[in-house]
Amino acid sequence: MYKKVKILTNMGFRWSGFRLKYELEKKLGLIEKKFKPIEPSNKDLIANIELDITNILDNCKQYIESNSNKFFFNSGSLFSWGKDFFNKETSKEIVNIANNICNNKFPYFNKSIAEFQTIGWNVNPFSGKKAPLDKHWIKISDLGADFGDIKFIWELSRFSFVYSLVRAYRITSNEKYVVKFWALFESWVENNPLEIGVNYKCGQEMSFRIMAWIFGLYSFLDHKESTNQRITTLVKFIYYHTNHVDKHFEFALKSVKNNHAISEAAGMYTVGTVLPFFNKSKKWREKGKKYLEKEGLRQIYEDGSYLQHSMNYQRLVIQNYTWVLQLAKLNGDSFSEELITRLKKCVKFLYNNQDKKNGYLPNYGMNDGALIHPLSSNDYLDYRPQLNAAWHVLTRRRLYQSGLHDENLLWICGEEALNSPVEDCYRKSQDYPVGGYYTIQGEGSFGLVRCGTYKDRPNQADMLHLDLWSNGENILTDAGTFSYNTDEEWLKYFNGTSSHNTIMINNKDQMEKASRFMWLNWTKSKLISFNQYEDGMMIFEGEHYGYKPLTHRRGVIHYEGQWVIIDDVFGDFSHEKQSFSLSWLFGVREVAKVEANEWVLETNTEKWNLSIIESPSYKDKLYKGSIEPTKGWRSLYYGEKEPVSQLNINMKENKKIRIITVLSKDNDLVKYDSKSKSLKVHNKSIVLREIGLDSMFRGVENSL
Repeated sequence: MYKKVKILTNMGFRWSGFRLKYELEKKLGLIEKKFKPIEPSNKDLIANIELDITNILDNCKQYIESNSNKFFFNSGSLFSWGKDFFNKETSKEIVNIANNICNNKFPYFNKSIAEFQTIGWNVNPFSGKKAPLDKHWIKISDLGADFGDIKFIWELSRFSFVYSLVRAYRITSNEKYVVKFWALFESWVENNPLEIGVNYKCGQEMSFRIMAWIFGLYSFLDHKESTNQRITTLVKFIYYHTNHVDKHFEFALKSVKNNHAISEAAGMYTVGTVLPFFNKSKKWREKGKKYLEKEGLRQIYEDGSYLQHSMNYQRLVIQNYTWVLQLAKLNGDSFSEELITRLKKCVKFLYNNQDKKNGYLPNYGMNDGALIHPLSSNDYLDYRPQLNAAWHVLTRRRLYQSGLHDENLLWICGEEALNSPVEDCYRKSQDYPVGGYYTIQGEGSFGLVRCGTYKDRPNQADMLHLDLWSNGENILTDAGTFSYNTDEEWLKYFNGTSSHNTIMINNKDQMEKASRFMWLNWTKSKLISFNQYEDGMMIFEGEHYGYKPLTHRRGVIHYEGQWVIIDDVFGDFSHEKQSFSLSWLFGVREVAKVEANEWVLETNTEKWNLSIIESPSYKDKLYKGSIEPTKGWRSLYYGEKEPVSQLNINMKENKKIRIITVLSKDNDLVKYDSKSKSLKVHNKSIVLREIGLDSMFRGVENSL
C-alpha cells in the first residue's frame, strides 16, 4: 500500500487513473476486442483508399508514383546525387554491412552482430529464447522472464537494416539488396499476423518500422523486384500499422508520457503526409502534427534539456523531428516558430555537451541503443551526423565542417545541403536550470554536473554526478544502462547511485526503487551558485536532499586545467555513525594507486592525477569488473558491459564531513591549508567556510 500511495503522489491522479482504467480494460478483454486479429485483404485496401482505385491492384507501382507526395528522394533520382561523397573505404564498410545482412547477420544496437540460420522474428538471437507466436499482443508481458529482454526481439523488427541495404544499393546498384529487402518483408508478414505476437506490443516500434518500410519503398520502387503484389502488401501493412498506432496512441500519451508519443506522432504524420490517399491520411497528418507540436513543447524543456534526462533519448527525439520537419518542408507544410525555437535549443544543448574531438556525449541517462535512422558510418556514440542534419533542417546551416557525418544530411536534405554554410558557434559554460544541468567548459576539457529537482519521472538516482572529459577521453564517466530486463543486482548498479560519481550514504540510493522504470521520493535539489570569473575560473555549488536529514553539497572548481571537487555532508546525525562512499568511475585505459592518497589515470594520449587532499580517515578500494560487490562496470552499447576502474572512498562518521578531490595533470598546482581552510589553485586563493553554512565558499582572490 505504501508504494501505491507514493506512486500516486509522484505520478499524479491523471496518470494513475488512466493506468487503472487501462488495466481494467485489459482484464475485461476490451483491448483485445478493440485490436481484433484480421486477415488483410485487397478488398479492405480498396475500402481504405479514397481516390480512384480502378487500376491500383493491377498497377500499384504506378499508382504509388502518381498519388504519393514528396519524400526525401525517389528511386528514379537515387543514383544521380552523391557521386563524389562515398570514398573507397567508406563504401567498402557500407557494402560489407549490407552483405552481412544478405547472409542473415544483423547489427544489433549498433554494436553486436546477431546471426540467424533461419530468421526468427520472435527470437532473442543471443539467448535463443522465444516469445509466443500464437498470443494476442496484449496477453504477452514485455518484462516477463520467459523470453528475457524484449528489446532483443524488437530490434530486428524495427527494420533498421533497410537503411544499410539502401546505402549499399546506392553505391553498387546491386539488385541483391532489393531482393533481400522484399524477402525479409515477406518473411515478417508471414510470421507476424496482424495483432498477434510480440511485435505489435509497442506503437513506437511500429512507427520506426513504418518509417523504414517507406524508406525502402521509395528507394526500390522502380526495381523489377518491387512487383505490384509486393507493393500492395506493403501498403496494406503500412495502413494497418498506422491505424493501430492511432487507436493505441492514448497509451503513449497518457501512460508512457515520453519519447514514445513523439515517435508515434511522427509515424502518423509521415504516413498522412507521404501517402495521402488513405481515407484516414488527413486525420493522421493532423493528429500527428498536433501532438508533435504539443509534446515537443512539453517534453523539451525551455532551456533545451529533455524530460527523460537521457542524452540518447534526446537524440532520438531530434531524429524524429528532423525527419518530419523535412517532410513538411518538401510538402508545403510548416510547424510553429515556438516549436522550431525549442528544437534549436534542444540541438544546442546536445552540441554544447559534446566532445569536439570525437562527437561523443556523456553516457548519461537511459541508453537503449536507439539510432532510428542509421544513415552514416560514424560510431553510434558520435552524435555529429544527427545534430548536423537537424541543425540544417532548422536553420539551413551546418554545425560542423565537412566530414563523414555529412552522409546523414545528404540522405535527408539532398546534395545541395553539403554546400550550406557552417554555423559560427562555440561551446561555452552554460547553466540549464530547468533540467538541472551545469556545463563547465575549459581548454581541452569540460565537465557536466547534475543538480535538479525532478518534475518528470526520473530514471537514475544520480544527483550531483560529475562527468569529466578531456581531448576525446571520458575521464569520469557514467555507467550507462546495460539492459532494461536483467538481474536485479545489475539493474540496481547501473540505475542506482553506486555507479555514479557522487556520494552514497549507508549503501542506499538517493531515491527508493519501486519498479524497473519507476522511483519513489524523487530527489529535490538546490543550486547555490554557478559563477564564471573574468579570468575564466568557474565555480559550481549545489546540494540535494535525497538522504534527509543529511544534505550532500558539492562544489566544483575549474581553473586553468585544474578540477577541484569539494563534497560536504551535514545535517542531523543523531549521534550515530553513518557510512559514506564517494565513487569515481573512470572511462580511461588504466588506473593505478601511486601514493596513499593519489592515483594516476592513463588515457590513450595523456596522464591525469586524482588526489584526495582533505577528508576524514578513510579506506579506499579500486575495483574493476567486480561481481561481489558489483563495482567497476560500464555499458556504452545496449546489452554489453565492460570492466572499468572504479574508486570508492569509504568512511564512517557521526559528524559532518568534507572531502576535497583534485583532478589535474599537475597536482602541485593545487594546495589546501586545513587550518585556514584556504585552497590555492594556481595563483588563486579560495577561502572555504565552515561546513553547513549557506555556501562553502567565502571568497576568491588573487594570491600574493
